[in-house]
Amino acid sequence: MARAGGTDQPRFDRRERLALAAAGLAALVVELDWMVVIIALPRIADDLHRSPTDLQWLITAFALGFGGFMPVSGWVTDAFGRRRITIYGIGLFLVSSVLCAAAQTLPWLVAGRALQGVAGSFIVPGTVAMTSAHLTGRKRDAGLGTVLACASGGAAAAPFVGGLLVDQFGWRSVFLVTLPVGIAAMALIYYRVMPSNNPAAAARRPPLLNGACVVLGAVVLAVAADRGTAWGWSSPAILACVSAGFALLASFILLERDEDRAMVSRRVYRDRQLRLLTVAGAASTIGFVILISFSVLYLADSLRLPTFLSGCVLLGFSVPNALSAYAVGRASGRGNAYWLLALSLGLCAAGLAGLTVASFPAFYVLALCVCGIGTGMSGALTNILGQRQVSAVEAGATASMSHAVRSLAAAVATSLAATTLESLHHGVSGAATDARGIDTVLRSTALLPVLALLLVLLTTVGRRPSAATPR
Repeated sequence: MARAGGTDQPRFDRRERLALAAAGLAALVVELDWMVVIIALPRIADDLHRSPTDLQWLITAFALGFGGFMPVSGWVTDAFGRRRITIYGIGLFLVSSVLCAAAQTLPWLVAGRALQGVAGSFIVPGTVAMTSAHLTGRKRDAGLGTVLACASGGAAAAPFVGGLLVDQFGWRSVFLVTLPVGIAAMALIYYRVMPSNNPAAAARRPPLLNGACVVLGAVVLAVAADRGTAWGWSSPAILACVSAGFALLASFILLERDEDRAMVSRRVYRDRQLRLLTVAGAASTIGFVILISFSVLYLADSLRLPTFLSGCVLLGFSVPNALSAYAVGRASGRGNAYWLLALSLGLCAAGLAGLTVASFPAFYVLALCVCGIGTGMSGALTNILGQRQVSAVEAGATASMSHAVRSLAAAVATSLAATTLESLHHGVSGAATDARGIDTVLRSTALLPVLALLLVLLTTVGRRPSAATPR
């Protein structure tokens, strides 16, 4: 480990920096699209003549495709090579982006978003696995933090860029902004990342049935959450969806007990620290998604701000989010990183709750900043600490399972949050302008990182760090 300026900081050589740049650009493709699309939701609703709360399916469809296919994509990434699968995933993402830009109806656009999510599920495990496989020790922590910060850093400008694109060129342009980034990422990965494969993973049966149970289970639960008010929470249709959803997820658990069919090894499932980090990461992701989605509704529909100005306000969240993710990669190797995770979850909850009482603009932006720091830290820490628990050959599968849980939880939570807002407003029309309803949703969401914080404090803080060492 090289010393620079008297501090023990990891230094990367030229090849490592290029590999990190490749992984960062690949992750940026997904992150950039995510943020620029959210800022365009009010304009899309106007153009397609739909309620803004109906547009939550653009978020839910992406999250379902992303999280639902993530377990399968982790196996594919490990079995057939990080470089190859990541390049294919980026290519599919760019094609689906063009389909979204050409959409004429909401179902068409939702289908395109779902396909983007599927493509993204083959990109993210590759970026994490590429970084974990080529670096060890504190270099790996710093590398993961750098990749996450690269993606978040580019996405930090997305609200500004997205608002500008929507105002100047229309909402379809936001789906095309990822094309040059994706092409550059594909080229850099092809020329600077070494091919890889895992014969042991390739020899196992494709976990298609396991993946189907996850996807279908999450879809029917999201439908139940979305249609609960319209159909009635005690209606036979809702009860059937909920029962089918939990039955499918239970079937997935049973299938995973078969080591030959399992997506990841039993050791990963039995790791208590990994389970804790997955729960904390899910709480952080739900907070991130709902905060961004409902802040856009509040700024555009309640305050009637122009799209570009709304994007500028959201920089108060996205910029601290990116900077804190980078800083955590550098600091996580010092002391007990679980104290830092507990702090980050607390900041996330404080920011969410603060938005409901903060006056606009100064204190509102301050609350966005606090939540941005919290979600950036917790998102990076749960990834970094999770990768410490596994070997390099398990990196892709472990990352995929963790992200699957986070994304699927966010998909169902987003549908439930939109339905809750409509119920509080006693109707779909005008629900996006109901500031009190939005505040209620944000306060309820703030409870999730609080519960995750308590879980972290009760199970890890104050104890000796895990015996697992970076591999």
